[in-house]
Amino acid sequence: LLVTVSSCLSLSVSQREPTVDLLDSFIDHWKSITNYYIETTDDSRPVRETDIPWRLKQMLDILVYEDKQQDTGPCLEYLLQHKLLETLSTLGKAQVPSL
Repeated sequence: LLVTVSSCLSLSVSQREPTVDLLDSFIDHWKSITNYYIETTDDSRPVRETDIPWRLKQMLDILVYEDKQQDTGPCLEYLLQHKLLETLSTLGKAQVPSL
């Protein structure tokens, strides 16, 4: 009986929903990225030395989590509706020197 209770408890803990609203978190990460580009005056600082890679990873983790829920989630809809990939591409191109 103790093993069964322990198994059920462990299963319920691993299947808990995140405590933070995913869309709010996703938008917060995106706004932090865009604010960096709006506010920064140090163009010589490589992006890898900022928190942008970490924020992008957090956004990716949220999208993967939503995908595992088998539904198109609000974060994916936000990404598509607000053209985040297009914006990231534009920002990336601006950081690469012309050849």
